[in-house]
Amino acid sequence: MKIKKRSNLLKFIPVLAFLIVLGSCSKSEPTVVEPEPDPVAPEAMFNRLITVKNFGEDLPAGSAPTTAQSPIYYSLEQNKAVTPDYKLTARWDISCSEIYRSFINCNNTANGFGKGGPGKGGILIVKKKFEDVIDIPSDAEFRKGEKAYGTDDSGAFGEGLGWYLYDFDGVIKGGGAENKKHVCYPIESNTLIVRTAQGNYAKIKIQSIYKDLLDPKDWFKDSPTPYFSFQYVLAKAGSTKFVIAN
Repeated sequence: MKIKKRSNLLKFIPVLAFLIVLGSCSKSEPTVVEPEPDPVAPEAMFNRLITVKNFGEDLPAGSAPTTAQSPIYYSLEQNKAVTPDYKLTARWDISCSEIYRSFINCNNTANGFGKGGPGKGGILIVKKKFEDVIDIPSDAEFRKGEKAYGTDDSGAFGEGLGWYLYDFDGVIKGGGAENKKHVCYPIESNTLIVRTAQGNYAKIKIQSIYKDLLDPKDWFKDSPTPYFSFQYVLAKAGSTKFVIAN
């Protein structure tokens, strides 16, 4: 009887050893979870006029508006704000940062906030009204995130061609009134064009950075800001024209 028990035990030892090795391997080599793929723009997003109101309203505050602020991100393809957790993904297309969060940039793997991610984005300004921008520029014409667009030379602290005029003293558009100092005025004849992180295109008309206020006469230095209201049209990669379908 003792010999039989010992024989059964010897048969069990290799199985036990195998289970121990298997267990140790599973602990040292955890399962790799693949990240979710970045969503694709729905067909319904293309070739129509899209209006956004008060972007920045539901996001954490940065610092004071007149100092450099933490960036906020927006997906033009999904028409929604994107949290900083997804900074190194293709889930966002434009960033807004620095003073008043008024410097706008693209999502590109080479530069800017998307550096090192998968973004194929680009950005430029054309000196045309939004409605008159029909042709999509060649990819070579776009900046690739190396410099954001912000203040225009027509106002204070201009940095070349920009999307807004900054009336520091309130004398350019505000008639010198004290409460019209430090107001930002989008330039109607300068239109932003963006290549999205996934390679589609958008033309953008910034309407206001003041919460619920679209009329310049209602913009004052103490108006709640920055809350971006803008319109845009998306075109698919490979398109040569911006078209709004009937």
